[in-house]
Amino acid sequence: MRILVAEDNPVTATYLRTVFERKGWSVEVALDGACALEFIERERFDAILVDWILPRFDGIDVLNAVRQQQHAVQPYIAIVTVVDSPAAQQYCLACGANGYFVKPIDPDAVIKSIESYYHSLNQ
Repeated sequence: MRILVAEDNPVTATYLRTVFERKGWSVEVALDGACALEFIERERFDAILVDWILPRFDGIDVLNAVRQQQHAVQPYIAIVTVVDSPAAQQYCLACGANGYFVKPIDPDAVIKSIESYYHSLNQ
């Protein structure tokens, strides 16, 4: 599994990288939205975790850019945020996110959500 973590907090980014690499997944980290957009233009990712509030481009900008790409299978995309609100969650899901996780993130829930997404595609 190839993962992009777009997170401007280096501690959180390093934590997520470590969790996913222990799972055996390959991880790239972007510390702002512009870097995330550069990554998705050059590489294909199976899953993208993107902080909603990022410098230069926000998580919704990144989400929209990915959804505009033509892929046989769209990557799993989750918004990660400090905003713990049902309305915010509904908004992000309506924008095309597959998941919505409030910080501090439960990495097991993220992994389960990603695996469930791909399991549902293979049925």
